[in-house]
Amino acid sequence: MASNIGNSYGVRNEWSVVVDQQGIIRYKAFGVNVTAINAVIDNLLAMTGVDEEPVTLRDFELKQNFPNPFSSVAGSPARSGGNPTTSIAFTIPAAQKVSLKIYDAQGRLVQTLIDAPFAAGRHEAEWNGLNRQNEVAASGVYLYILQSGNFREMKKMILIR
Repeated sequence: MASNIGNSYGVRNEWSVVVDQQGIIRYKAFGVNVTAINAVIDNLLAMTGVDEEPVTLRDFELKQNFPNPFSSVAGSPARSGGNPTTSIAFTIPAAQKVSLKIYDAQGRLVQTLIDAPFAAGRHEAEWNGLNRQNEVAASGVYLYILQSGNFREMKKMILIR
């Protein structure tokens, strides 16, 4: 199908199109007919029903960490496969400052994973089970709190040693 459309615009299969991470279309070939390629892409999008408008994020989201619980044998990184880690994913609807902190069950700050501006979208942070002094955190229940603008959400996780 694409070759028929390309042929109708005088475009041969001697070019390639790359869409980078920002959604910008880049052309790779010498003497590329950009107008023809844009017409082919527009027609393909129209035929497949793909919306050209970017998806807008409407909500914040804080996911449950994974794995949960996470564990290792204290003092034996070789037996546990390395430092224990758990991933925390979150989504923010607009570029803004994000704070992701871990607290123990008594409400004491254990570790600050993130305290910086982030672009809109899905992001992920990892906690390696160490506190702010780079010491191994004890087994137990921990709380992680994501805060960004007026949004604040908390979830629980378990570390087993």
